[in-house]
Amino acid sequence: MGQDARVRYTKMIIQVNFISLLKQKPLNKITVKEICTLAEINRATFYKYYADAYDLMEKIEDEMLLELQETMQTSIHDGVSKTLTRILEKMKEDYSVYAALFSNNGDTNFPMKIFRMCYGKFEGYIHKKYPNLSEAQRAWIYVYTAQGSSGILNCWISDGLKETPADVAKFIEQLISNTLNNFSW
Repeated sequence: MGQDARVRYTKMIIQVNFISLLKQKPLNKITVKEICTLAEINRATFYKYYADAYDLMEKIEDEMLLELQETMQTSIHDGVSKTLTRILEKMKEDYSVYAALFSNNGDTNFPMKIFRMCYGKFEGYIHKKYPNLSEAQRAWIYVYTAQGSSGILNCWISDGLKETPADVAKFIEQLISNTLNNFSW
């Protein structure tokens, strides 16, 4: 059990220092040597867990997506608004990581990865609400709303999370609802 704690600590210290570097410069400018120097570990330790900085970034994103998916799983039965609020609350808890991932130095596709992950959960909702649309049209609705929501998330995170998660969720939901309800099918 002690070794597991050491492994978790080592990975955590690598990730924290990587995020610190990502706030300062783009991923393609971050070296394993820099990460190791900041984390006070040797390169062999880094390579025991990660192939390179890109692999580290991917593993951090995968971890964040998994946490969001778990958050969504536990709240999806409460409705879209509450689910979105809980997802945003989780993002606020891990603001430092999300700020780096959503920054210009991070992965510009990360916000869309979040919404792609959510699609499976909301696909049924869209189908129920718009049963006469084709599968492609329902996918377009989701892409349209996801792209817009992604932009809102980007602004919210970049601006320092000034609004509450509930306010942002309510705004996104209202914007989507108004858009879709005012469109004639």
